[in-house]
Amino acid sequence: MKIESVRDILEWTIDFHKQLASCLTHCEPNNSERSKMAMQYLIAHEEHLAALIKSFSVKAEPGELETLFIEYLENNPIVLHDHCDGAFEQKTDSEIAAVVIEQHQQVIALYTYLREQAVIPHHKELLDNLLALENQEIVRMAQGLNRFQDM
Repeated sequence: MKIESVRDILEWTIDFHKQLASCLTHCEPNNSERSKMAMQYLIAHEEHLAALIKSFSVKAEPGELETLFIEYLENNPIVLHDHCDGAFEQKTDSEIAAVVIEQHQQVIALYTYLREQAVIPHHKELLDNLLALENQEIVRMAQGLNRFQDM
C-alpha cells in the first residue's frame, strides 16, 4: 500500500493492528500457556484498536482524510508484513509484550511527526485524537499484561 494521505495512514494503521493480531494468532500454539494467555489478551486488544481506528476514518470529514503526508514514511519506513514470520514463537509473555509495544511506538512516532507537520486545526485535532488513543491503549495494554505477571 502506498501511503500518501491521512486516509491511507488510517487504513494502514487498521491493517497494522489486524496483521499484528493475525501474527499473534498464528504464533500462539507454539508458546507456553502463560504466553498464550498474554497473546489472547493482545489479540483482542489489537482487534479492538483496529475497530477504533476504523471509527476515526468513518467519522472524519472527507477533506481531513485527503491531506498529503508522504515524506515521513520515505525516510522512516515501517514495514507491515503480509505474513507472520514467527516473531512471537517461543517467547515469554514479557518478550511478546516488548515487541508489541515497540511496534506501537513506531506508529506513535509516525502520528507525532504528522501532528508536527499539520497546519490546519482539524487535522491537528484528528492527529491529537489518534495519538491519545494509541498512547492510552499502550498504557491499558501494559497494565493488562502486568496483571498476567502478578498471577
